[in-house]
Order: sequence, then C-alpha cells, then structure tokens
Amino acid sequence: MKKLGNDNIIYKKGNGIEYLQFKRLLEHGIKHAYTLKGEGINFRTNSVEEKDSYQKIFDAIGLDMKTFVKPLQRHTDNVRCIDHVMDREELKETDGLITDKENIALVTTNADCILFSFYDPVKKVIANVHSGWRGTFQKIAEKAAIKMINYYRCNPEDIEVFIWPSIRKCHFEVDRDVKELCEEIFAFTGRTKDFIQEGLVKDGKQKYLIDTILINKILLTDLGLKEENIYDCEICSVCSGDKIASYRVEGKGFKLATSVISL
Repeated sequence: MKKLGNDNIIYKKGNGIEYLQFKRLLEHGIKHAYTLKGEGINFRTNSVEEKDSYQKIFDAIGLDMKTFVKPLQRHTDNVRCIDHVMDREELKETDGLITDKENIALVTTNADCILFSFYDPVKKVIANVHSGWRGTFQKIAEKAAIKMINYYRCNPEDIEVFIWPSIRKCHFEVDRDVKELCEEIFAFTGRTKDFIQEGLVKDGKQKYLIDTILINKILLTDLGLKEENIYDCEICSVCSGDKIASYRVEGKGFKLATSVISL
C-alpha cells in the first residue's frame, strides 16, 4: 500500500480492519483510531455493516462497546460535555463531544468533513469534533477548545489537536456564494487571501478553492493553542479516495469512516 500522510501517523491492520493512529497520542497512551476503507467496513448509521464495523475497531484498539458514545451529527456548532455513556437519541443536533471521564469512547464519522481529536495531557481531557464546511463556518472546533478551557480549566497552551483525513483545498471547490460567505465570516482574520484561491471556470462559472484546515488552524492558534501542538496527517480524502471514505469520490452510495478516542 502506498504511504498515507506524513510521519505524524502510523498505519495499522488487525482484527479485519485497517486504521490510522497518531504517534503523539500513542505516546500519551490514548486509545484512538481513524478507520480506512475495507471489505465489509462501513460506519453509516443503520447500514448492515455498522455494528460489526464498530465491534472490529473497538476490539482492535482494546475498547469495550459499552463505552460507545456517538452524536447524531447534523453539521451544527453544538458541543456536549459527556460524563456518562449516552445513546445517539440523547445527542441529537450535536457534532462535538468532550469528556474527562475514563471508560467513555467518543465517536464521530466522516466522508470528507474534518474530524478533530483533542487532548489535554495535563487536565486529562479529550474531545472528538466533526466539522464540515458548515461546521467550520460556525467555528465548532474553536468552540470545542473554548469549552475545554472554560469547563475543564484547560490551559490553551497544553491542548493538542489532531486532524484526520478530510477533503483539502486541492479539491474543496465551491461557487461564489460560499466563497463570499467565507470572506464575510472570516474577514476579521485578515487572511482570507491565504485560504481562498480562485479555481477553474466550469460551465461558465468561476469556481473557488477553500482551505478549511488553515481556517481552523488560524482560529485555534488565535485562541492561544500552540502551532506545534496541532498535528495534521495531511491526507486529502479525495486524493486518497481508494483508501479514505469520500462522498465526492463515491457519490450517493458513499461509506463513512469513524474516529474513536478514549482516555
């Protein structure tokens, strides 16, 4: 298999499933994973493969399914603090989870959207955040970090952020309306030219490329997180669509990947 990503991550295979892990989180002893494509692997809610897929990844990294906590993601900016195992129906309209409790596995899914894992090794707090472009425009990753700071007394300089595979600027192509909305929301950064680029003209329409990863990095570092504490796997889900779940590659029958993290 061709090498995926950079030296921040490692590839693993076992228990009938392939997945990625961040070296830094392994150094901290944090159980976590991001799943790759595989035969019979699909984390879409109510798909025939869902239950078995979760069992495989939980077994692979040594977690109990009784600790499973996953929101019903709806591209919101809602982040919930979790102190006990909850079912999905209790987590409607939620796209981010935070906990300082052991025996709780925070779970999110994606197929191009950004998934962030957060960890504060001092306060022992983790978070798992789903942020598509709508979530990014609503600043959900920043809001999760703020909640870690305000609710759990985390020092922003201690918080480490881990960015899993997602669609990158090379393929996140939008029309003028989304580009102008992006400019309006993030004008305060003074850096819109850094993360919005003119793309190709298609069917007589000018397209634009947006770097949502950079937007989030700017928001987080402006909050006080250290740039060196943001670990990005640098994998584009579209460029690596043979191994990474991607709506833009697969179309209507797309499958979902999952990110899992637990203290």
